[in-house]
Amino acid sequence: MKIYIYIGVILLTFIPTASAEDKSSFKDWRDTVTKSNFSGVVLVASENKVLFKEAFGLANREKNIPFSENTILDISSLTKQFTAAAILKLQESNQLSVNDSLTKFFNNVPNDKKKITVHHLLTHTAGFITNRGGGSSDLYDIVTKKELIETALKSKLLASPGQGYNYSNVGYNLLAIIIEKITADNYEDFYYENLFEPADLTETGYRLPKRTVNGVAINYGADQTAYQRLFSIDAKSLPVGNPFQHLKSKEDPRFNMEGAGGMSSTVGDLFRWYMALSSNLILADESKKQLFLPHNSSLEKASKSHYGYGWDIKSTTRGILHAQHNGSNGYSFADMHYFVDENIILATNDIDVYPQL
Repeated sequence: MKIYIYIGVILLTFIPTASAEDKSSFKDWRDTVTKSNFSGVVLVASENKVLFKEAFGLANREKNIPFSENTILDISSLTKQFTAAAILKLQESNQLSVNDSLTKFFNNVPNDKKKITVHHLLTHTAGFITNRGGGSSDLYDIVTKKELIETALKSKLLASPGQGYNYSNVGYNLLAIIIEKITADNYEDFYYENLFEPADLTETGYRLPKRTVNGVAINYGADQTAYQRLFSIDAKSLPVGNPFQHLKSKEDPRFNMEGAGGMSSTVGDLFRWYMALSSNLILADESKKQLFLPHNSSLEKASKSHYGYGWDIKSTTRGILHAQHNGSNGYSFADMHYFVDENIILATNDIDVYPQL
């Protein structure tokens, strides 16, 4: 079994070629991550049975707190799969359709955006810019719901709806707001009641999880100064803080990535989420089919991966479903792979340590 280890916040991989009897790769993993000074946790499972679980290094170096399965991390853009699942949950109850246009949910939609549908938002084919402001804006900018809506509606489209693919956090901001408009509730409450609580996820979310200070991994990064960049001097890995400090801000304004990224979770929670998706606990078969269908394959004919709903769908030589997503807050990194019925979960708080096996 060949395994690729992506060192980041969360890696969840489902590999159909693994077997409960094949233990050889686990030793290779342990040797590789140990040599790389990796700090994190690895969990390997097949058919909902955990085959291997081990934590490495420190989640908080200053307080000498080791990593564990319960360490809380920023899962970055893995958040999008929860947003997509919430939308499909609303479709199952006939409260919306993925074919509904923006005009059903927002007033004064400009003419160039009237044909944008929920489907386009889910698949990054609405034509919206990637981030609010058009560039790599601060992930944790505090903005209001009104500002997020105005950003989207006033922005210049990069392509006509359905005519091009552009990964857009702005589109997923709108999806979270659509959930609120339909439910007349905060979208995180909807996630909790309809996704997280049924799947027994206790550490997943934005503001609702009751995080203990010592349970959260501190992010680390080796940021070079201008002097170090000029003379190609390596920087020292230093703590850059708790990834959820921004959530202590006022509750009404939200930060730039809500609905698109920045949720917390644990390896244990993501494993339980996988088990929930593998059953019909959260979504019906038809919804899961939509979740993992490569909807925009015609727009990316030369690519080996295409976007589903909150997942990047990759082709495999064996014709087996491989759904994947990753993301980063600049320091931590998240990567989750779904190969039908087997999985590997890996978490770390230091993107600079990134071995591959």
